Amino acid sequence: MKTLPQEAIIDVSAHPTELADGRLRAVGDGLVAELFRLVAEGEGVAVCHGAARTLAGHGLDVHDEQDAAVARDYLESLFRAFGARVDVAAFSPVVMDYDRIAVMDVDGYNKNKHFTPNGDHTTEREFLTTKCVHFDAATPFVGNIYGPYRNIEGGIPVVCDARAYCADAGVAPADLIELMPHSFNVAVREEHAERILADYAEALDVDLSADLVLVVLLNEVAGGLAHAGSEPRAVDPDQPSRRPIRHLEYQFAEGVELAKWYRHYNLDIPAPSLEVPDEAARERYHRGIGPVGAEGGAGRR
Repeated sequence: MKTLPQEAIIDVSAHPTELADGRLRAVGDGLVAELFRLVAEGEGVAVCHGAARTLAGHGLDVHDEQDAAVARDYLESLFRAFGARVDVAAFSPVVMDYDRIAVMDVDGYNKNKHFTPNGDHTTEREFLTTKCVHFDAATPFVGNIYGPYRNIEGGIPVVCDARAYCADAGVAPADLIELMPHSFNVAVREEHAERILADYAEALDVDLSADLVLVVLLNEVAGGLAHAGSEPRAVDPDQPSRRPIRHLEYQFAEGVELAKWYRHYNLDIPAPSLEVPDEAARERYHRGIGPVGAEGGAGRR
C-alpha cells in the first residue's frame, strides 16, 4: 500500500440499517465483516463514508447536531463490533492487558482543556489534535470519526504507510519514532516523515463539511500505519468553527502497561506538560501537513 487501495473505501450507505429509539443499527454483519477483512486481514485500513446518506434514508439531516450524533454513535458501534471480532493480542508486539475500548470526543480545531482519555493513570492536561505524522501510543487499532465540519477548510485525514517505508528503507520500528512532547503519542522522526509524506502517504478524498467519516487503522508501530492531517483553518475567521472528532482506542487499567509499551520501543516514559506546547514545539509536532502533491503524495508546507 503506497497509495490507499480503492477497496479500502466503504460506502456505509450501501449497507442496510434500522433506526429504533433514536439509534442506528446495522442489519446483518456484512459491514463489520468487511472492516475485519480490510483492517485485520488486509492492508490495515478502512475508510467508512456515506453516513450522511444513511441518515437521509431515515429522514435525518447530517447538518442537524442531534442527527449527526446519531450517525457518530452508529460509526462508533461499527468499530466496537470490529473490536469484538479481532484478536487484539495478535497485533501487539508486547503482552498488554487491554480491557476496554475507550471513547473521547475532542475539539479538532481549538485547544482542548482538562483532557485525558484515561484518568486512572494519566493527568488532565491541555491537548491539541493537529499533529505531524504519528502513531497513537499503546493501542494496536484506532478509530477516528471526523465531521461534520463547520466553517473549516483542511483538516483532512492522511494515512501514511510506515510499514512499507520501513521495509523499503530497512528501518526498524524502534528507529522510526520519537517521543512527542506534550503528548503520549509518538512522532515519526522528521527525517523519515519527510520521505513517508513524499512517497507513502494518501490524503483522503472526503467532504467532511457534508458527511461523517470513520477511519479504522492498524496503528501499531511494528507493522502498522501512521496517520496525520492537513492543517485546519477557518474559512471565515469571524465565524464560529467546529471540527468534531471522536477517537476510539484500546485502553487498560494500570499505568504499568503503558510503561511496558514505551520500553519495548526503547523510549523513555513520557511526562507531558499540562499546557499546550510553545511555538517551537508546535511547529515541529503540531503543524498539519500541506496539500496533496502532484504525484498523489502528501507533502509538508
